[in-house]
Order: sequence, then structure tokens, then C-alpha cells
Amino acid sequence: MAQSSIEFLKKIPVKILQFPERFKFQLPERYKGTFVEKWHKYWVNLIIDYKEVGADTLAAIKNKPRKAAVYFAGLAAFGYFVKTNPDEQSFRHALVEYMNDVSQVDETVRNPVAAQHLHYIEKCHNANLLRRLNIGFMSFMWVDNYDPVCKLYKAQCTYLKPKYSTFHERIVDVGFLNTWWGLRKFMIDYDVNPSEWQY
Repeated sequence: MAQSSIEFLKKIPVKILQFPERFKFQLPERYKGTFVEKWHKYWVNLIIDYKEVGADTLAAIKNKPRKAAVYFAGLAAFGYFVKTNPDEQSFRHALVEYMNDVSQVDETVRNPVAAQHLHYIEKCHNANLLRRLNIGFMSFMWVDNYDPVCKLYKAQCTYLKPKYSTFHERIVDVGFLNTWWGLRKFMIDYDVNPSEWQY
């Protein structure tokens, strides 16, 4: 697959961006020295610049097809990461689904760590303290101090808002590739209570 894409990149003709002469357009004399002439020159120069950049890019692709294939693969991967970046609704859906799974397990068998973690996140959700930080290709769910509608001085003062230096301590989950990995980690062996193990 990679070899075929490299061969395809080698066959790209650089002349694809060399516009024929019939596309050149000259303004009539009555527009000389007017705003229309300046506007025309701006767009002509812009087209020429983009044409040169495109020709140089195609030439570089032909000369170094492997490097170009790596770049295209990286861009495609980044686009896939952005497309599969989970949102807050998917976090809520996963949380409810996991809480249902845990509730169906008897308390004597249930993993207390997983149950307490889910209970804490649900408590934060009910208090409207959960926030989502979206950085494009992945997301973070973190816990704020107050509800946004709260008008207390502590909630409004900029000096008392969460600090960047301690932000990592507020993160409760990381979303990547359509998966919330924190919830998934806590749900491993959620139906196993280590205190009930018999040796």
C-alpha cells in the first residue's frame, strides 16, 4: 500500500500548475489607476504566489516521495484523531453505561475503587462542576470549583480560579480515539472485590 502511494506521488506532473496563456486577463484602459486595478493586481499576485508554492510542493513530492508519504500519513492520522475526539455527551453516555454495569453487581463482589470513582464523577456532574477541555485531537474532563451560575465572591474572583500549575490534579478523564480512557481503566475488574479474596 505504501509502495503504491509512493509510485503514485512520483507520477504527479509538475506542469499541472502551469496555467496556459489564455487565462491571462488584461484590464481595460478605463480601469487604470483605480481601485479595480489594485484589486486585480492583488489577486493576480496571489494566484502567482500560490501557483509557485504548488509547483514547488509537487516538485518536492516527486523528488522525495517517501517523505511526502509520511507527511500525508501524519496529516491523515491527525484528521482521524480530530474526527474521533469524544465530546461531553459521549462522556456522559459512557458514565451512565458504566454505572449501570456496576449497579448490577452485588456490593460484596463490587470493586469499591471503581464504585467510588464513578460515584464521585456523578456527584460532580450533578453539581455542574465537570468541564471539558478540547484541544482538537483529544479532550480532558476536569473538575471546577463552582457552578458557572454561582455568584459568590470565591467563584468570581480571578485569583481564586483554578491554576495552570495544579490543573493536572483536576483532570478526571482523558478522551482519545472515541474512548474515555480513565473510565475504561477504572472499569477493569469492576466486579472483583480484592478484600473478598480468599487465600
